[in-house]
Amino acid sequence: MKSVVKVQWEKKNKEWQAQLMLASEEGFEKRGLQLGRKISLEVVKQRRCTGYAPAQGERVRCPGFRKISSGSQCGECRGKDIYSDYVRGSENDLDGDFSVYYAQIGDQLKVGVTRSENIPKRWIEQGADYAVEIEKNLSSNQALEKEKELTNGSVSQRIRKENKLQKAGPNLLRELLKEKKIDSEIIDVQEKTSYPGVDGVFSRTGLLEGEIRGVKGQIISNGRVAMALTSGKVVQNPRQKGLGSF
Repeated sequence: MKSVVKVQWEKKNKEWQAQLMLASEEGFEKRGLQLGRKISLEVVKQRRCTGYAPAQGERVRCPGFRKISSGSQCGECRGKDIYSDYVRGSENDLDGDFSVYYAQIGDQLKVGVTRSENIPKRWIEQGADYAVEIEKNLSSNQALEKEKELTNGSVSQRIRKENKLQKAGPNLLRELLKEKKIDSEIIDVQEKTSYPGVDGVFSRTGLLEGEIRGVKGQIISNGRVAMALTSGKVVQNPRQKGLGSF
């Protein structure tokens, strides 16, 4: 039994490729998500803590690999995680330069914050279709305040995974930039990855078997099912098959 930490993205040969990071009682492991690779796993409704980040780029396993009822961390690990206050939008002046961006995902718009050095990686992690950096080199608190200011009824801070499957043209984002009088280049985010997109029936739990046909953000597709690998969800052996087959 393992829990999903996240689908991680790394740039290889000028294209971004994905790998799955899993947590267990022993620690962490990564599995490549190359196109055509056979996959066999089952995502269930149980949750287990994914550990915590004591510093940027580091992760520590959860003592006891604790069961949790929601989210991806137990109370102890959440309290030790350097990103906890930042994610919740509380005052937490993290070091480094931060950027504010707009992204279009499917037919919806969002505003977000990330470290300036993490663009475009953050866009790819979120499954954005198109994005544009609108301010950079801000402190973490300045960026969070700007994000809050730009959030409204048509521009949210989060987009549900089931709304991320289809890719539309960038008209919504283009119109938003025109309205805000922002003259910045719109980036086609998915063109930067090595995947053609995701197809299939969206699911948050269940069986995913076959060959990998696409990855978008935290969603993996075998062409029939588009499975959301949500952080904290438990992945177990399907039909007595071991995860070694993946």
